[in-house]
Amino acid sequence: MKKFLVILGILALVSLGSVSANVTPAEDVNLAEQENVGSGPPLTILVAGYGWYYGIPEGCINNAEAVAMALDGEMIKARDDDGRVVAMGKVHSVAVPVVWGEVMPILEAGIAEFDPDIIVGLGTSGAARSLRPEPFGSNVMSGCDALPPETPGIVCYDGIDDPILEGGLDWSEGNLPYTEMVMAMLEAGIPARRGSTTGYDWLGRPTATPGWYLCNYMAYNLALMTEEDTDLIAGFIHIPQRPEYSALFQYLDLKDLEPDTPEFNTTIESELSASIELQRTIDGVRICLEECLRARAQQ
Repeated sequence: MKKFLVILGILALVSLGSVSANVTPAEDVNLAEQENVGSGPPLTILVAGYGWYYGIPEGCINNAEAVAMALDGEMIKARDDDGRVVAMGKVHSVAVPVVWGEVMPILEAGIAEFDPDIIVGLGTSGAARSLRPEPFGSNVMSGCDALPPETPGIVCYDGIDDPILEGGLDWSEGNLPYTEMVMAMLEAGIPARRGSTTGYDWLGRPTATPGWYLCNYMAYNLALMTEEDTDLIAGFIHIPQRPEYSALFQYLDLKDLEPDTPEFNTTIESELSASIELQRTIDGVRICLEECLRARAQQ
């Protein structure tokens, strides 16, 4: 009888071991991370990337939208120096048309749907050679809706008497952890720099690295949101073009030119627009989101 009980005990231990073995490494990691998160349940991150615009080649997608959608649904984790998860946030992404009257309604709809703790806007700069978190937006609007010219009701601003907010500050500053984001990207080998104000132009208009077009418009408005909601972390990041698009744009510029003309020769001998591989840009924005979570955990 004693031998029978011993055998039963051994079988029970083996059975427990097999149950434990059925827990996958991923489940172990998730359980451990849930236990280690020091700031409560996952936060909500809204990533708004500018989308289609008139003039983009058929079959292409704005890099800002591509990056936003690549991160959509991802659970971002921020860790401390010991590897402990200090904050987690789920990404919800929206594409924003390059149209003056549609930016804020889409942002506001995303805010109403997801109630984000963090909002990051993305826009593509063909001249950017690095990812550029933009601390400042200027209180100026300039340029037209990026729609086909025959579209009725296109809105245009000339930047002369067109403030984003009548009576508002010349510059509005977001509250992303700009320096930390740039340092973390550089440490990871991703080209990055911090944006800045650039003074006043000859007409006395405030200027900053986002320019005066719709990227600046989103940067300024996101900064205003942080003044109204001090718990919100929000701001804007400029990202570069991807290499294959830089090559395609150069080809499209050349294909309709007569070979060996001065214009053709100048174009074919010129440098392509700046670019970074799409995956590295996605990795860079992910790093920025991790820094935003880390900053929120320290609030």
